[in-house]
Amino acid sequence: MLIRIYIVAYLLLTATTGISQQAWTFFNTANSPLPENSVRCIASASNGTIWIGTDYGLASYDGSSWTVYNTMNSGIPDNSIRSLLIDGNIIWVGTFMGGLARFDGTTWNIYNTINSFIPDDFVRSLARDTAGNIWVGTIGGLGLFDGVTWTIFNMNNTPLLSNNISGLWSDSIGTIVCTINGGVGFYNNGSWQHFTIGNSNLPDNSSLGTIRDNAGVPWFSTPANGLSAYVGGIQFLTFSTITSGIASNSTTGLAYRQQVDEIWLGSIDEGLIRKSGLNFTNYGTANGSLPDDVVQCVHVDSQDIVWAGMQTGGVVRLDPDLLMNITSLESSIEAFVYPNPAADFIKFDIESSEPVDVLVFDGLGAKVMEKRYEAHNSPINMGVSNLNAGRYQVLIQQGGRIYTAGFMKADY
Repeated sequence: MLIRIYIVAYLLLTATTGISQQAWTFFNTANSPLPENSVRCIASASNGTIWIGTDYGLASYDGSSWTVYNTMNSGIPDNSIRSLLIDGNIIWVGTFMGGLARFDGTTWNIYNTINSFIPDDFVRSLARDTAGNIWVGTIGGLGLFDGVTWTIFNMNNTPLLSNNISGLWSDSIGTIVCTINGGVGFYNNGSWQHFTIGNSNLPDNSSLGTIRDNAGVPWFSTPANGLSAYVGGIQFLTFSTITSGIASNSTTGLAYRQQVDEIWLGSIDEGLIRKSGLNFTNYGTANGSLPDDVVQCVHVDSQDIVWAGMQTGGVVRLDPDLLMNITSLESSIEAFVYPNPAADFIKFDIESSEPVDVLVFDGLGAKVMEKRYEAHNSPINMGVSNLNAGRYQVLIQQGGRIYTAGFMKADY
């Protein structure tokens, strides 16, 4: 088998090129009915509908159509949405000043400090436990609501050193509680564990989000000291800019891709951060990934799609499976390529008795083109005129062998 590759400008395309689905999709007020570009929270329903809480209304997106809810067209009590929870067909909506709303698709039920025992009308976080109770984190304490009765937890009846509840997670192991300046708490069957920087190696008394991974390890995003995990029920292991490759210590929300054991974090200065094993990858304005470096929330849906809410850039949808690690590509067999840069077409002179798969990735590792060619001895031409100027990687797969080559796309 002999493979010879030549990238040549201005050659005629003779084969149809397939364009794969894009890894990145952006929604904002300019290209969609999204009511506001400042996105505070995101949740997804089992039917695939995405719910998006903004500073000026709530939106749902089913993949093709949008519905927007605000105080003018619905019973929602406040346009500033700060937390969301999907519980079957019920949407729980936490607001900035209007308390908690329960929406069943038709009727809105409102719980506020006037008509209920909710601790405060500013609802920052929500979670559902395995018994079906709703945990409601407010700036005035934590509420547990069973649909009829409220049970209140605060500094007076728990070890928590703050009533400002910033993050919640609940599962069969128990409920995890994040606070602002009051440490983190673990609650199970009436019993509390409480950790601060004073009684443990917790790196920050504030945490803005939490998840539990496949191994049962709780993870915390902190506003000043990066990402931390409570490992083995013994101590906190922290990933900061000093101890790891994480791009920022100022992390916001986080989400978990359970199928591949990946953590995705937002930050206030470096965009979106991916943790895979001990490796961190950063996606922000500096490398052209995001429209905004301030990520206020992160969510992973049932299809393992990552959604990020920006401060000024709207919503970002990312399919990580369409990203390719450029470093791993460059570690494979290098192919001979010339001339460089290319303009409208690239040419592959391939002599082979097996089918050949040709894939093109941009500088961020997103797959932008893909084509299969059956066995033949004649040159193959692939058009690249639709690509933006920049650096690209070509991956050629044939049988069990992989070849890679790089090229620059010019605009002339």
